[in-house]
Amino acid sequence: MVVYANPSLGESQWQLEFELSLWENTVVVLKTTVYKTMLPERHERRANFDEIIANAKELVFESGHHVPVVIMEGSKNLIVSSIQELPPTYCERMQLMRFMGQAAAKSGQVGSLEQVFMISEGWMSMARQDSPPKMRPAEDPNRKEVLIISGFDIQQKMKKLKLFEMVRDQHQHVIAMPEILPPQSRDGKVEIPLLDAFAEGFLLAFRARVN
Repeated sequence: MVVYANPSLGESQWQLEFELSLWENTVVVLKTTVYKTMLPERHERRANFDEIIANAKELVFESGHHVPVVIMEGSKNLIVSSIQELPPTYCERMQLMRFMGQAAAKSGQVGSLEQVFMISEGWMSMARQDSPPKMRPAEDPNRKEVLIISGFDIQQKMKKLKLFEMVRDQHQHVIAMPEILPPQSRDGKVEIPLLDAFAEGFLLAFRARVN
């Protein structure tokens, strides 16, 4: 059994700050942006999961970290939005992603949602003998630091999830990123609750906006 969670960054007024700055800090990927080389120009081709992985890993090797990022592709634009801080609890993260989806739909900049991706860092711990872990991954002394990259193709109803261990040397430089098999549900499908929450929030607000 594998359990992973994003590390806590402490208390923050994330919802208020996010509401005020979401679209001020949002980048439409037709302009100059650090992600321009990894994401396609509009009307050429759709965002590619493998390219997102390759560029995210390259950024981690260069800088040692990757800020939480949500990539939204719709019928109008492809947008990259960074999240300054992820809230500390699972419920708060779900609320944030649902709110973010609603805000994206209400802005009218995305159009009809086609794909959504998320890149973030987290901690992973391994449970033994099919028993649940006794502590949160961030508190486990044997935890692994991981890069989490997920994608949800709304049109094809397909989800993808990749985990990569961030192996550091004595100077804290990332020197290797081996892939780790992600957790799966009993039916073999990958579950990505945060992207589900984003899509639900987006679709709810989008339907309300067009009706």
